[in-house]
Amino acid sequence: MIFSISSSSRPWCGRGVALLTALALLSGCASWKGEREEATRADAPSQGAASAIQGDLIAVLPVDNLTGGNAPLEIVETALRTHLDRSGFRIVDGDLLARVMKRYRIRNTGALDSRSYRALKEETGAAGILITSLEGLSDDSPPKLALMSRLVIVDDRPEIAWMDGIGLDGGAHPGLLGIGWIDQIGELMELAAGCLAESLAHSVSEAKAVAPPPSRSEWTRCDSRGDVESSAAGARGSQRYQPRNTFRSPKLDTDRRSSVAVIPFLNLSQKKNAGKILELHFVNQLLRRTSLSVAEPGLVTEALLAHRAVMEAGPSLENAEALTNDDSLGADLVLSGIVFDYQDGIGIPKVDFSVTIIDKENQKVVWSSRSDSTGDEGVFFFDLGTVYTAHQLTSEMARGTSEALSR
Repeated sequence: MIFSISSSSRPWCGRGVALLTALALLSGCASWKGEREEATRADAPSQGAASAIQGDLIAVLPVDNLTGGNAPLEIVETALRTHLDRSGFRIVDGDLLARVMKRYRIRNTGALDSRSYRALKEETGAAGILITSLEGLSDDSPPKLALMSRLVIVDDRPEIAWMDGIGLDGGAHPGLLGIGWIDQIGELMELAAGCLAESLAHSVSEAKAVAPPPSRSEWTRCDSRGDVESSAAGARGSQRYQPRNTFRSPKLDTDRRSSVAVIPFLNLSQKKNAGKILELHFVNQLLRRTSLSVAEPGLVTEALLAHRAVMEAGPSLENAEALTNDDSLGADLVLSGIVFDYQDGIGIPKVDFSVTIIDKENQKVVWSSRSDSTGDEGVFFFDLGTVYTAHQLTSEMARGTSEALSR
């Protein structure tokens, strides 16, 4: 199977190397796949995660499908539950959760309103709600998978305590002779679920599992290999993902702490739900900014519906007024945009979007930018640095925009 891989679909490490040299190097090259399998064999939760949970329950909601097609959502949910359990978290019983959701008619598991959050807390005893969205899924060879999860604590106002996402491509890290090539989508699901559970375990407070971390001096995220990496909150991303052009009003003050509401982007691409995907990526990246307080997406949707604002109209003063009103969310800033292109199928991904921010005080645009990139942009030698999933590409581009915004 290794030698049936077409060189046109994805080049693999070691092409053109003599067999004798390859065999000599083989013993010293451990594939990322093997390393990850070894790490997941330990069923006992880590002591750090076990000491952090303090008996709190987490309700793991059914996975929200943003792929635009059929997907094995129950398999993804089961994998998440399994890895969260291994990490030491207590999870609300699935049957109880299903009964509560049916009783309160909770159908949209990607964006809950205030009533639904209160019902889940009171009826299940859950202190935190885990919301997971399946962004992309392809079982071609190599398969691709993208997930985004967030943990929402249920208090006076639901608030995001942790958020992370992961995009995996089975052929992104084949290693020597293609040893790390992954052909099965189920294996990618296990890797993704394991990394998200580990990321959550790293980020929870030592005092209480579902409390916000005591500081944002460090943050973790899942990388393209399915591993958790940590970095300083102020660490800079790559220059290649910065916006192409920007407008910044002198009235935009990033020195003071501001609250921001992110609206689903207007989707002009061929990818279904690309606007919601961009919304989640910007919520995830803006949460890393210590100067910003980001509203839970479900509350944003609730406020827009309450004011009968048009959900898919893109940036507009009508939407901004609905979210900056003190009787609503009272957000200082409203961020939205337009998705022009979002290609996440076979081949190299491509993403193109604009961002607009409207200020509460004067109801005027204080920021606008345009970003577009491909996974192989700036890559010249041996495909080093190539991005193979639209998830990873969008994440880096959203990070670049948020960094430019914070300067």
